[in-house]
Amino acid sequence: MYASLPEDMPLERKMSNLGASMANQPWPDEMEMFEPYVTGLMWFDTLPDKKAVIDAFEKHLWSCHRFNSCIEGSKWVRRHDKMDVEYHFEEKDMPDEKNIEEFAMKTQLTSLPRDHPQWKVFLLRSTSSQSAVLMHLHHSLGDGLGLLFAMSPLMGVQEGHPLANIPLPRAVLPPFARKPEDTNAKRRDPTAHRGFLSNCCCNFFRGIRNFLRGFFVILTTTYDSDLPINAPLGQRRPRLKFSGKRRLTRLPTLPLSTVKRARENHGVTLNDIVMAAVTGAIRRYCDISNPCIALQNKMLFSSVRLPVEQVTRAGRVKKMADACSDLKSVAYMMGLKFFTNVGAMSPRWFVNKAASETWSKHSFLITNVPSTTGPMTWPKGEGGQELKGITMVIANVMNQISVISYNGNLYASLVSDPDLITEEAEFCRLWLSEFEALADPTKNDTDGIARPLAA
Repeated sequence: MYASLPEDMPLERKMSNLGASMANQPWPDEMEMFEPYVTGLMWFDTLPDKKAVIDAFEKHLWSCHRFNSCIEGSKWVRRHDKMDVEYHFEEKDMPDEKNIEEFAMKTQLTSLPRDHPQWKVFLLRSTSSQSAVLMHLHHSLGDGLGLLFAMSPLMGVQEGHPLANIPLPRAVLPPFARKPEDTNAKRRDPTAHRGFLSNCCCNFFRGIRNFLRGFFVILTTTYDSDLPINAPLGQRRPRLKFSGKRRLTRLPTLPLSTVKRARENHGVTLNDIVMAAVTGAIRRYCDISNPCIALQNKMLFSSVRLPVEQVTRAGRVKKMADACSDLKSVAYMMGLKFFTNVGAMSPRWFVNKAASETWSKHSFLITNVPSTTGPMTWPKGEGGQELKGITMVIANVMNQISVISYNGNLYASLVSDPDLITEEAEFCRLWLSEFEALADPTKNDTDGIARPLAA
């Protein structure tokens, strides 16, 4: 028998503006879009004990109002004192990994009934391949980072707090998960005061400029070029209708050592390399030779240009690093967040119009999230098992690539319209070869597109 919630816990809570927007028809009806859910597969050699999983959710998550309340309008409303185990947890026998992937894709496109809290867990057991735990949660419960924090008590790591084993900026982590700072005092430069006022003025105006650029980036985004991987421009204007077809493709797993060699080779960040590799794979898949073509990309709710027109890998990395540099500016991200908050408070018709037109302008949505650098036991404690891999299953009106790093490997998935990206095996090959080429200093200036030799 699972414990009841405390009697003094409020029955209703107001949702955040963004959460309420996601929970109440964020898309116009004519787009025929499904509700936004976050769906993820966790792979195991041996499936964790079901009771251990249930106990972990009851102990660490059920007390949170987002996990124990239903959605009614713009409120969280608690209608269940006890966790409905039979509803929230299901066991299924699956023939193999392919069937698990197909079930996950079908689940991602399926809405949960509103008479229960908006999450379910499926334990998918296979005797011929790896088994998996599938978590299906409404996006209003949280974004990737919020859900990562909420799930951290379920993560068993070798030492320290789980969040301290995830390569996130120190400022993002809660105080108890931060690693100690270097206590060695830095020597003060006696000439540091020179030019202080001019530097302050420059930084102030640069910050204002970046804030405004972040605020207006979504409003000034233009439609992507026509390519084989996106719907024709005529179908995307004014808004793209969801085709109803989506296919999950698990891209080849990459050792992080390869990605780090590529990063060191080009002197950029890991995220820059991932984005450059995606750009190269798109360029080669579409066999682009037109220098005027360029793509945008929705990343962290920001529009980032994918420089597919660049003919060399080194050129693509440089352009990608320059494009992503805005995301490293605090002022830029503040402007972007302010725009998001203003949008969430706007009338429903405006939010629907802005969201649908913005999404329809883009060809890819790309996410890149870190997990623990070492092995993880899930759930933590007795009955848990070592996690062997992660696959995010997130569909959108455009193609989506979800990347997550874990235990020395880079895991990625492509959810696409099979009528647009028809050769999934070829895209997988190009994805892998782009990373390998970026890690090879001798291939910095190669085109990456195979063409027949001149006679």
